[in-house]
Amino acid sequence: MLGKPKKTEPKLFYHGVSLERRVPKEHPLRKIKQLVNFDFIRSQVADTYGHNGNQSVDPAVILKLMFLLFYENIKSERALMRQFPLRMDWLWFCDYDLDEDTPDHSVLSKARNRWGAEIFEQFFMNILEQCITAGLVDGETIYIDSSMIAANADINKVRPQLRKITGELTGKLENLAASPQDTSSDDNSEQKKLEKRVNPTDSDARIGRKYGKSTLGFKDHRVVDDKHDIITSTITTPANTNDDKILSEAVNSHHFKTRTKAKIVAADKGYGTAANYKHLKENNITPCIPHKCHKVSKEKDFANDKFVYDSISDCYICPSGEKLHRKATNKNTGTSQYCADRETCQKCAYFEKCVASLKRGRSIQHNPNARYWKWADKCLTKHQRSRLMSRRKYKAEGSFADAANNHGFKRARWRGLTKMKIQNLMISAVQNLRKLLRHSGTDKRLTAHVRTIKTFFKDSKYIHRRILLAFRVVMSEY
Repeated sequence: MLGKPKKTEPKLFYHGVSLERRVPKEHPLRKIKQLVNFDFIRSQVADTYGHNGNQSVDPAVILKLMFLLFYENIKSERALMRQFPLRMDWLWFCDYDLDEDTPDHSVLSKARNRWGAEIFEQFFMNILEQCITAGLVDGETIYIDSSMIAANADINKVRPQLRKITGELTGKLENLAASPQDTSSDDNSEQKKLEKRVNPTDSDARIGRKYGKSTLGFKDHRVVDDKHDIITSTITTPANTNDDKILSEAVNSHHFKTRTKAKIVAADKGYGTAANYKHLKENNITPCIPHKCHKVSKEKDFANDKFVYDSISDCYICPSGEKLHRKATNKNTGTSQYCADRETCQKCAYFEKCVASLKRGRSIQHNPNARYWKWADKCLTKHQRSRLMSRRKYKAEGSFADAANNHGFKRARWRGLTKMKIQNLMISAVQNLRKLLRHSGTDKRLTAHVRTIKTFFKDSKYIHRRILLAFRVVMSEY
């Protein structure tokens, strides 16, 4: 029998309506409300509010709304507050009732400016502490990587900083007047040029290049633990910051926040510099970091190791007794180039075997930190290095992929370096909290069962291989 059309007439009063009963027991926000203490923020931000005037919204509620912004991957605070009255689970999570007035979106932006990034750093640390207590962090093997974040500004509207350029030129003219013999300048470097170009909309964003693509924005440098992919540290910088400049800071931050000293650090080629290898060696940390290959002589009879370095005269002596003097030094890498005159090399009997250039004489590159490259190459075997680098791909790069797909990581919601730090801290805290939920309560039992099943299949494969090997041995005797 066909039902009648349903017509809903609004009631003046609703009896027996309870958000507590409406929210299911297995809802993720119930577990989050039990695990996370949002009330800590009241004592942290009490000194930022006055004693007179209108009463503010509860800081714990504001922090919960900020958490929902990233947990639910809402594009903006305006969109969040438009959806907030329509979601009963959000209302229950923030301790609001159906008939209560909800805050305006401007409350969130004012609170961010008032609190600063330190409060959100504390929230990230609270989640990390719970992950450490739950045994999700080992701390001995870590992976370091970075990812670009596009700024909320147009790269095509970047303009030079005229005031900064004028000030630098004035300072250089004064220095030249004081010491006319000093004419060294490195203004021709591409990095210096990019630093002077900014967008007035977001003056903290910079232009960085990665994989041949220029991006106006910021970089998030992460430290990811090997055991359960927990993010132990996040450092936000402008996009033009080189990765190798952040490694020591990232390692020290990991040590401070986890109270555990890392034993192995894995990263990509961008971190493979002599300065980083030196820092890791001094702290007894094993690096799994490749580096750029250095050119060597093609002729075996006249390779670089055949030339003797004279530290007193600061020159190289070739097998024929001629000297190669230093011509130039790279300030970034510390590599010096030693060259001999082509006229001198042409008189040598080994000229054709020794000199490969058609315009210059024999040249050798010397770096005083080359011993650290050799040390880093010998720390791990080829199999260990391959295993760690493959794990780095789905540990560190997978962490960024999860943040981009589920929490809007690749897009800057706000403008300014401080606000970008807040965004990256909140996204990292949400990702860690999701892993904590997965390994707590009933999820922990499920994880144990999954591990048991994986171990069973692993042992079964091992037994199968042993039986097959024994069968081959027996058949070979016949």
